[in-house]
Amino acid sequence: MRSVVLVGAGVLAVVVVVAAIAFGPRSTVIATQAPTAVSIAATPSASQAASQIPASSAPVATTSPRQDLASLLHPLVGSWRPSGPFLLVEHSDAPGATLLAVPLDGGTATPLVALPNPIQLGYALRDDGSVLAVALAISANTARIAIWDLASGSTRWLTEEESGVTQSTPVWSEDGSLLYYAAHTSAGQSGVVDLGIFRVRSDGTQKTRVRGPDENGAQLRGLTPDGRGLVWDRIRAGGAVEVLDLASNVNHSFDETTAASVVSWRRAQPRALVGVGGCCAGRPGGSLALWNDATGSSKMLLGIQSTPPVAVTSAAWEPNGARFAAAVVDRASVNSFGSVLIYDADGEQLAAVAATDGAQQVLWLPAGIVFTRASGSRGLEIVLASVNGGTQVSLYKDPSSIFIRSVVGP
Repeated sequence: MRSVVLVGAGVLAVVVVVAAIAFGPRSTVIATQAPTAVSIAATPSASQAASQIPASSAPVATTSPRQDLASLLHPLVGSWRPSGPFLLVEHSDAPGATLLAVPLDGGTATPLVALPNPIQLGYALRDDGSVLAVALAISANTARIAIWDLASGSTRWLTEEESGVTQSTPVWSEDGSLLYYAAHTSAGQSGVVDLGIFRVRSDGTQKTRVRGPDENGAQLRGLTPDGRGLVWDRIRAGGAVEVLDLASNVNHSFDETTAASVVSWRRAQPRALVGVGGCCAGRPGGSLALWNDATGSSKMLLGIQSTPPVAVTSAAWEPNGARFAAAVVDRASVNSFGSVLIYDADGEQLAAVAATDGAQQVLWLPAGIVFTRASGSRGLEIVLASVNGGTQVSLYKDPSSIFIRSVVGP
């Protein structure tokens, strides 16, 4: 089983950022991040930029990278190996964050690493849970990617420093041998100039551009369940859904005219649950569509056209992909969050999951339904519940805002 947590760009917006989990053939999860607030201007076309900048070397790296990693990345454990499946949870320490491992067996959470820099640049945990890649700002307009080996406790830079270039939103390949990331450079008051999507080997060699610059810029989100497609979106208000086929280099778009975000994947086509609308302001939630990213076909499952009309704040496929769970709220209700309901793949309601009122983020694991709900005035609680009702287990409570970023099953 492979699971991926994807966070959309302003879609299905909630008091905290809502993510969802997807299931496929591998046993681990790649974490993906909320978007960086960036404006794009004066960007050359993909063909123009590709002719101006060599794919394997643009832009030229500085010869004397700064040795400042220790001041940016702070492991909180000397070395660490998980004893079982766990949630990678992000605790907000704005402008940075602390990442914690929350075991699914109800054990004590382990603080893993402190990221004091703005976390919107992104990070990704490798599928076996052994290495964290993180994009770190080393100056006002320069960011590079470092990695932390959790077992050995060692840290090192993975990419070279490129003066004036921001490297962001890293994503590991299926086998963990490659890292993909997006890059852009500052253009002064006019915004930023996109440089495209790159990949580099896990030892820092063989940097290659896999997609040329886009007029809106790119933010990487993860991989498709088969590991063959790179999920990304365009830097713009509301976000967009894009899948780049890594073998053919053909790109597939959900709908470039609307704010959207993939919230969960399954193996079989149509395989993507896509959140539509719900951008930026107003009450949380939007509509939910089912998308075939190979053919481009889609249909709306839940939302304002439903009877009664509902807002979806999160959704997740069942591990085998036959059904999905969704946190929904009746649009006529005064509540911002609703409860978890089970639907078939066509969006027909099957059942309600008991005692899930106030559910925000929803994940469907082999162990049951995991969801977050408010705890105290500002905190959140992570709960594991049986799909068919019964005893619930409180996995973790936090007095501040938290996001579940990934699920790892070593």
